[in-house]
Amino acid sequence: MGFSFRKSFGLLPGVKVNLSRRGPRLSIGIPGARASVGLDGKTRIYGNAGPLRYQKAITIGANRTPSDKGGGLLGFLKGILGGQ
Repeated sequence: MGFSFRKSFGLLPGVKVNLSRRGPRLSIGIPGARASVGLDGKTRIYGNAGPLRYQKAITIGANRTPSDKGGGLLGFLKGILGGQ
């Protein structure tokens, strides 16, 4: 069995920073419906209802490639807010 580390800090209502061995992630939302982004630009959405849990990795922006410089937290916020 492997071990893992995770610590979460609340910044504002609905906004958390999650620390793990893979690095920090910013999480925004309410219990049961959240979106998170890491320093690597990987974005995920989460949802749960009772014992069921949904998780999906998403890409913000059209036709993104790994070499795009719009990833990470800034790209996530631009995608959520509809910025260019």
